[in-house]
Amino acid sequence: MTKYNKSYIMRTAWRTVKATGVSISVALRAAWAQEKAEVLAEEIGKESGWNYKVVANNWAKGGHNRTYVSTRIYTNRWNLKREIRQGYVDNLTGKFYAA
Repeated sequence: MTKYNKSYIMRTAWRTVKATGVSISVALRAAWAQEKAEVLAEEIGKESGWNYKVVANNWAKGGHNRTYVSTRIYTNRWNLKREIRQGYVDNLTGKFYAA
């Protein structure tokens, strides 16, 4: 069973409420979707057997507000080998869109 960081989820949700003005229920839905995507990215990184980093980038422009989640796989010298994109979370609706 996967253990989620509920404190991080609540902080992310409140940050989203303050930044975008959406309701707390939509922000919580988006925060849960982001946490689940980050856990999936973490599992992909561990399975690769290489050095990895989970990256979540926020992007807001033109009436959109999204958080893109990806796993970056590195060689032993930390040179970028490849990037595996999980998708993005629409912070205004709380939906996750897989890549």
